[in-house]
Amino acid sequence: MIKIGRVDVSLERRQLFLEDRPLRVGARAFDILEVLIEAGGRLVSKETLFQHVWPETVVEESNLQVHISALRKLLGEDKDLIKTIPGRGYRLIRSHDAKVCANEAPAHPPRPAEATASSNVPHSCTPLIGREQALADVTAALGRAPLVTLVGTGGIGKTQLGLEAARGQIASFDEVRFVSLSAVERPESTLRAIAEALALDAVHAGASAERLIQAIGARKLLLVLDNCEHVIQEAATICEQLVQANPHLRILATSREPLRTRIEQVYWVAPLEVPGEDLVPDEILKYSAVHMFIARTRARDPHFRADSESVRLIGTICRRLDGVPLALELAAARVTALGIRELVAQLDNRFRVLTGGLRTAPARQQNLKAALDWSSQFLCKRERTVLRRLGVFHGSFQLGEACAIAACEDLSMGEVTDAIAGLVSKSLLMFGPCGSAMRYYLLETTRAYALQLLAEAGESETLERWHERYVRTHSTLEDEAEAPATRYG
Repeated sequence: MIKIGRVDVSLERRQLFLEDRPLRVGARAFDILEVLIEAGGRLVSKETLFQHVWPETVVEESNLQVHISALRKLLGEDKDLIKTIPGRGYRLIRSHDAKVCANEAPAHPPRPAEATASSNVPHSCTPLIGREQALADVTAALGRAPLVTLVGTGGIGKTQLGLEAARGQIASFDEVRFVSLSAVERPESTLRAIAEALALDAVHAGASAERLIQAIGARKLLLVLDNCEHVIQEAATICEQLVQANPHLRILATSREPLRTRIEQVYWVAPLEVPGEDLVPDEILKYSAVHMFIARTRARDPHFRADSESVRLIGTICRRLDGVPLALELAAARVTALGIRELVAQLDNRFRVLTGGLRTAPARQQNLKAALDWSSQFLCKRERTVLRRLGVFHGSFQLGEACAIAACEDLSMGEVTDAIAGLVSKSLLMFGPCGSAMRYYLLETTRAYALQLLAEAGESETLERWHERYVRTHSTLEDEAEAPATRYG
């Protein structure tokens, strides 16, 4: 038997006992505990735990956190014997180790950002590229507004930007807490997830906004809520209630659409900058999307070198992938196997080629199509219909053009307008002013996805004819309007 606090562990029987009474423990949770025990008090990285517990399965990091939480509950008052090393992994302190730790100073004190007990923000393993101004803007927004929401399309880098902003705020708050909502399957579990991240045990059993507010009190707290889109109503309600109860609280949220609360400041996260066509290699290398692509490629192949031709092709890749960080990362992962030239040739089949994301990444970030499928599931039927029909536009378009084409024969102009507003809000339709009007466009990857949906719906031929007829008719009208009037005398 191995003793952990008051709990006895039998590795042979794969069982836990408290005062000779068996405790119910899941198989995955026991696998995690076994790895921590065998480490003998040493740090066990998250990667090691994934390799031992889920050797042939891709799972989200939140699954690991759920099982760690279950183990801590079984340990009861001894739960702190499982230590979280932010951004790195976990460590199990046995009874003897706890006494040693109490009497001896650590030989190698951890760095402040990792050691601060008031922060659980993961340590950054990769640099934030091309977001210097965005980081400054978000930091300034947190000084002005109690709730700042980072909004953008899937894979745009909202989480990484939010984490970097949070790391920079650790010294300004009593506590900085990161809450990943990606694993919350039911909206009503949102409060519980926040309470667990804040280590508010008293709130776990009967989570309510009132109890959470009381437990937080008047702390000077920065709360980072990541991936709010699938629990958007609950997240918005909770944020508004928490902020109204505590003037010292700041919330930094990430979502594919705004929370739409009264106290929210929205920050739209843009793609990385991409080079235009016909630039020389030295100019191409100045763009942040190119920096990121090369950095991710060299992380996998330290010997990668880009000659002039390769730099031009990298510029093409960055343009065609719209400077979206997830797409660039997935593309960089294919360079070793395909080479730059073949990768460019395969971009027409991007959903087949751009797969194989990080094993520890959420499932929706394992490939390019999964990221768009995740966004698409939050669309209503009308929004999904309009999205696929907008795929026939090659470039930007105005609202009137969109309504004329997407309405086709079964939607009204008003219904299309509402759907377009929804697509903009959910970060699937890009927009920008053009004089007094607004122009819209789809990112190339989103357009490829829309055309795929259009084909699956059997509407490709119909919409292409509808679009050609519209263009032909309006070209004729424009020609007639521009023609000089004939004078009769």
